[in-house]
Amino acid sequence: MEIIIKGKVSMGKTRSEQETNIRKEWGSTMNDGQLDKTKFLEKKAKQQLGMKQSFIKLTEVDKVE
Repeated sequence: MEIIIKGKVSMGKTRSEQETNIRKEWGSTMNDGQLDKTKFLEKKAKQQLGMKQSFIKLTEVDKVE
């Protein structure tokens, strides 16, 4: 599912930021466990690779135990 946002509205740099903003407007697209795992993977990617922007796929999130 793709959400098209017209204008210069920034939804966030990472998937977890985007999910938090989407939840405020329309509701959730992933459950709370997936959101926590996404935040963990983004933090890990930032520490190891120095990534500031990341969009992690849910298939990768579901692999985390």
